[in-house]
Amino acid sequence: MAWETQKQATEALKRAKRALVLAPENPTHDALASTSAVLAYLQAHNIPADGHIPNLKLEKLPLYLTSTEKIQPQINSLRDLKIQLDVNQVPIKELAYDVKDGKLEIVLSPKAGEWKTQDVSLLHGDDRYDLIVAIGFPDRQSLHNTFRQPMDMIHHAPIINLDHDPKNEHWGAINLVDLTATAISETAFSWFEHWDETKINAPIATAILAGMIANTQSFRSANVSPKTLDKASKLIAMGADRESIVHGLWRSRQVNTLKLWGRALSRIEQDKNLGLIWTTLSRQDILDSGTTEARLDELVNELIAFAPDSKLTAVFVEHDAYTTRMALFAQPPYAANVIGRSLGLDGTAKKASGAISKPLLEAKDFAIEQIKKIL
Repeated sequence: MAWETQKQATEALKRAKRALVLAPENPTHDALASTSAVLAYLQAHNIPADGHIPNLKLEKLPLYLTSTEKIQPQINSLRDLKIQLDVNQVPIKELAYDVKDGKLEIVLSPKAGEWKTQDVSLLHGDDRYDLIVAIGFPDRQSLHNTFRQPMDMIHHAPIINLDHDPKNEHWGAINLVDLTATAISETAFSWFEHWDETKINAPIATAILAGMIANTQSFRSANVSPKTLDKASKLIAMGADRESIVHGLWRSRQVNTLKLWGRALSRIEQDKNLGLIWTTLSRQDILDSGTTEARLDELVNELIAFAPDSKLTAVFVEHDAYTTRMALFAQPPYAANVIGRSLGLDGTAKKASGAISKPLLEAKDFAIEQIKKIL
């Protein structure tokens, strides 16, 4: 990530009237922690900012994350509506308003004479936000898909694109995308270090470390580098509360989630020679756990930790009696989208997914046989 790009992002935020920090619906823990860290860091610089994650359950936010009161499941008003009245010829005497049956009535009384309809006009005020920080969105379309209400500001407000994923299309006006980072939060940390390291307090350091720990399975993933470990040590020296993070991430899992992991691990199958592991989940397993796609990603992380030498991980989920959803996760030298192409899967080198028109066990046997032929 170039020094010049970090400087551009910093200067853009210094000039901003008010920033909006956005993350996807059902965010990964890394995206959630990064949103928390960015909001707290901007607050440390006295830069007004609000956060928005669609349908976020506020009561389930981890206690160790900071500035969560700034993250809301709905966006506040994006801009005002102005009613303009020409009073040059007909001065105003009184103004009153009332709300009846869900409608606002404004009553204007002139001192003398009367107004014509052409004396009144409706105008949009300035946008409430003049800069967006988008966290964990691979492309502009994914941003549009997440926010279902009209957001014209997405088209004309400058966007800082904060990510670490290789599939990110560098679609923002300013792209803080560090492909060598293990997490979005690590990318954010590098940016904060460049901007002003002294503003990184203990709560901000804790949020950043939480994202890194969650995204690397406690620094057990293959992409952890000496640079990552050095940054983690630095965060702890800055006051990051590792104990609270570990407790929040691993020791306070919901019972249903733990049951889901247990069921998946009990059904795990493996081909050590090919570095391939796979498991199945029934429709009832998913319904009982209330699992989201983000939770399935966490499940895969646990499977990888269970078999650290595996290069390919497949999860088969029963959608209905005749359809099975499959997710394939790959590590180099394999590419999930290439291996999964013959199965109708679509995605990136890291993850591909799709539907197979077969019952669960039949789909599993068919897909594993195809993968073994390719390997």
